Amino acid sequence: MDVVLELKGHCIETAAKKRYEKLVSELLKSENPEKEKELELLVEFLKNADFKVLRSRGFDGSRRISVRIRKVDGDFVVEEI
Repeated sequence: MDVVLELKGHCIETAAKKRYEKLVSELLKSENPEKEKELELLVEFLKNADFKVLRSRGFDGSRRISVRIRKVDGDFVVEEI
């Protein structure tokens, strides 16, 4: 399971929180197992990510990019796509 975020004018933490809010809203309207898995991954990412380090790696919203978040062997991998 991957989560793709668009960073445009805000950092990865803000983008993740906005995606979280959107997923919660969508799931309240109707069940969707794929979106539930995405939400679970996003919640864990929001709880455990070191956002200071991620912002220093260029995920600070200073330029418009897409990023993919995924979990590999128990660790989060964040990469520009």
